[in-house]
Amino acid sequence: MTPPVIRHGLTVAVLLVLGACATGRPATRPLTPAQLAARDGGIPPYTAADVAFMQGMIGHHAQAVTMSSFAVANGAGPEVKVLAGRISVAQTDEIAFMKTWLSRRKQAVPAGDMADMAHAHHAGMDMATMGGNAAGSGMMPGMLSPAQMDTLQAAKGPAFDWYFLTFMIQHHRGAISMVDELMAAKGAANDDDVFKFVSDVVADQSTEIDRMELLLKSRPRP
Repeated sequence: MTPPVIRHGLTVAVLLVLGACATGRPATRPLTPAQLAARDGGIPPYTAADVAFMQGMIGHHAQAVTMSSFAVANGAGPEVKVLAGRISVAQTDEIAFMKTWLSRRKQAVPAGDMADMAHAHHAGMDMATMGGNAAGSGMMPGMLSPAQMDTLQAAKGPAFDWYFLTFMIQHHRGAISMVDELMAAKGAANDDDVFKFVSDVVADQSTEIDRMELLLKSRPRP
């Protein structure tokens, strides 16, 4: 006599075979992330929210790089000049990473230049896709308005320092908000490269916000 446990196992196996025959195809299991990546040429799964985030953040970073480019010509103080230089280098490198990420996935790659920065809210950042709307404005969080950019570009010396710190704090907080919106989107940031990148954005820009707030305390408003 066949033991009960073996009989149960045989029954399950028979039912699986019969089910596969009934549908005309073999029973399949969902692919693991590693299997999906292998199937797609080594590229991990990603979502529309991941793509929109990368496209939008290129324009967002481009504006920060442009803001930082004013520091030397506008007579920024030593501390602000060093900070602006670090932001420019770091975010230029990150723009290159984001462009490569998009290109490998055959997605549209924003230029990330001055013209692209001027129209960054049209750079592919679909706030609805990511679950937010930036207070209904269509602008990415933290982006400076044309009037704010004009104010920063015209400011000199200590006035420039104050406006740069104030506006860059706004800008950094917006970037962190964009990461929060991405992480709230279903299935987003499962790609290890995306997750590491957004984690670095939050860590680096949070640290810089703390530094800028300290610098701002010692500077009177123009």
